[in-house]
Amino acid sequence: MTKISIITVSFNSAKTIAATLRSVATQSGVDREHIVVDGGSTDGTMEIVRQNGSHVARSVSEPDRGIYDAMNKGLAMSSGDLVGFLNSDDCYVDCTVLSDVAAAYEAGAADFVYGDLEMVNQEGRVIRYWKTGDISAEGLTRTQIPHPVLFVRRPLLRSISPAFDPSYRISGDLKQQLILINKMRARGIYVRRPLTRMSLGGASTAAFSGYLSGWRETARAYNEIFGRGGWWYTAKKVSSKIPSLRWTRPASARNEP
Repeated sequence: MTKISIITVSFNSAKTIAATLRSVATQSGVDREHIVVDGGSTDGTMEIVRQNGSHVARSVSEPDRGIYDAMNKGLAMSSGDLVGFLNSDDCYVDCTVLSDVAAAYEAGAADFVYGDLEMVNQEGRVIRYWKTGDISAEGLTRTQIPHPVLFVRRPLLRSISPAFDPSYRISGDLKQQLILINKMRARGIYVRRPLTRMSLGGASTAAFSGYLSGWRETARAYNEIFGRGGWWYTAKKVSSKIPSLRWTRPASARNEP
């Protein structure tokens, strides 16, 4: 049976992390390992982890150099065949997400498995459905995979050093995907349904300044890997999002292919 390591990075996440913990604990029909890497919270986050995380395999709370540094720490502690990252204010959409991911991985020769994302507001209402779609033979040409719906073979992920570049604040996951998919030509399997529900308000979605920083880091990541073309890739990436920023799929269609 495929073992999946889920890494949750947190910092002062007392208001949300209990739901994230339950989301992983209630996954059925799968061998899963949950690791919590906390940045030294002072709001009782780790007490909530102790109270609600009997399933948590490993946890640590200490200062770090940011979210990507913490993700690297979690990856180093993991032992699964696949590794996924679930933010401390996000949840899986139902209890069969990880079993569906494992089944897709076991059914075909793949380096990673991915799906779609629901983005919700503070009231829990879905305001954007991110349909990731199939990745072309050219790789990522105008988009990326939302990292909370991406599960990568652990040996492959660890072959990138570092797996997440900690000098980035927003686009370290994009840089990783450009290396995996565009440069290393890793093979993926698309699970045609939503896997994760993401809360809006993170570093890349909180304000326009977050978008601007993300665009700059996107161009930087592409240029660091391929030498040039970063702003052209960024422009295509931004333009691909514009039609969907105000669009929400009808509830009746969210689980359709």
